[in-house]
Amino acid sequence: MSSANPERSEKPVLLERELVLQRRLLSLFVRRELRARYAGSLLGIFWSVIHPLILLALYIVVFSTLVPRTGRLPFRSATAEYAVFLCPALIAWNWLQEGLLGACGSIVANAPLIRKTVFPVGILPAVSLLASAMGFLVAMFAFVIFLVFAGHASWSLLLWLPVLALLQLFFLLGPAFFFATLNVFLRDTNQVLFALLQVLFWATPIVYPAEVIAKHSAVFEWWFRVNPVARLMDCYRQVVILGKAPDAESLIYVSMVAILMYYAGRSAFARARGRFADEV
Repeated sequence: MSSANPERSEKPVLLERELVLQRRLLSLFVRRELRARYAGSLLGIFWSVIHPLILLALYIVVFSTLVPRTGRLPFRSATAEYAVFLCPALIAWNWLQEGLLGACGSIVANAPLIRKTVFPVGILPAVSLLASAMGFLVAMFAFVIFLVFAGHASWSLLLWLPVLALLQLFFLLGPAFFFATLNVFLRDTNQVLFALLQVLFWATPIVYPAEVIAKHSAVFEWWFRVNPVARLMDCYRQVVILGKAPDAESLIYVSMVAILMYYAGRSAFARARGRFADEV
């Protein structure tokens, strides 16, 4: 008579409880991933600032012909220089993309740990999100310093950027657990996710103003309203460009979508985690 797989026979562990109980191990793995990511690099985590700066320079050159002669882009009731318009959304997007792609492959990449030991596998997608968040924090800190010297800083900026960062972290948790789970059983998931993110990038007003595109069709205006990533980027820009708190409607909408995605991803992960050791 064959013995039951201990991973399958154990009682389900709530992800929330696992993340709290294993917070020291979670911190250790985040530091390990950061060391591995920047091993042998002279500039280390500052590459997370250099890369967005290179992208920013490229976008400014490429899209310079689309910017009005005034050199400013419209945002709601105000206008902003292209760098101020682009940076908050681009930095936030880089975290979203890097975090989700890392989380997608996190379980498969740690197959030896999952197969050989009783390991709290629930921390792995969160490790990738938190490691990517370090780059986001460094890049955003550099951007805030730029805003201070450019005269765009405000108390609202210092108050709301940490709130939006926490909201984005929660927003990413559900998709991170979902795609990490799916990738265990379908190894093309990482490539599909990368393609989807490329489409989402251009379908979200990151490098262009939503107001200009929405004028061409009511469909675009509707899409920007239902797209939670567009709403999140809009919140960052409200804080940076307008110097005020994000509107309550956008915060509530993004929060509700984040809750739904979290429970969907959490459910998929909880149902499949007993089979991870066999599949990886």
